[in-house]
This record gives sequence, C-alpha cells and structure tokens, in this order.
Amino acid sequence: MRKQPTSGGLVYSTDSGRTCPACRQAQADCRCKALAAAATRAAGDGIARVTREKQGRGGKTVTVVRGLPLAAEALADLGKRLRNACGAGGTAKDGVLEVQGDHADRVVALLLAEGHKAKRAGG
Repeated sequence: MRKQPTSGGLVYSTDSGRTCPACRQAQADCRCKALAAAATRAAGDGIARVTREKQGRGGKTVTVVRGLPLAAEALADLGKRLRNACGAGGTAKDGVLEVQGDHADRVVALLLAEGHKAKRAGG
C-alpha cells in the first residue's frame, strides 16, 4: 500500500494567484521563506567565508562570500562597496555576495578592514 504525500494542497487560486503550500497564503503575502532565510542567516557562526567558484558559470570565475550575518539591505550595500573596490560586477542574492572575477584575497582584506570576521575557504 502506497502512502499519499502530505505536502499537497492548493497551489493556485484565481483570487490571489500562486499560493505558498506551507502557509496557504498568496506568494506575495507569504512570510515562510523570509523567516526561514533569516533563521538560516542568523544560525551561522558569523564568519564570512570567501571562495572562488567556476562551476555552472560557463567557465567564468566568481568570488563568492557566504556567512555574513547582515540584513538584505546591509548586504547589498556591502556588496556594492566590494564591487567598486574590485572594479567588477556582481550581485547580492539569498544572503550570498558574488563578485565577478578572482578577487578573493582583496575581498578578504576589505572585509577585515570593515570589521567583519572573514577567512579564505576552499582552494
């Protein structure tokens, strides 16, 4: 006998559009993901880990900063300062900063100068 999945339910409503399967609210009103993202961000140890990645980026190198315990606005501001200092593009999304190019050593130095705990991770 096969057990039915328990996560089913309303996924779309003609009144409000797509709905969150967890809280059954419209996705625009859903707070589940925001609360989960804040909990995972706050659960870190507060040390920014700076890595260099190439996978899934068409062979382009990207410097990635994870583990900064900052709000989204503060993270975006810090990302802008890092990108300006490195003279490169990038983005800040889902609690992760990305700076285009191999700037890991420079990013670690800038984070330490701004008072954040940072270390180089990976190879």
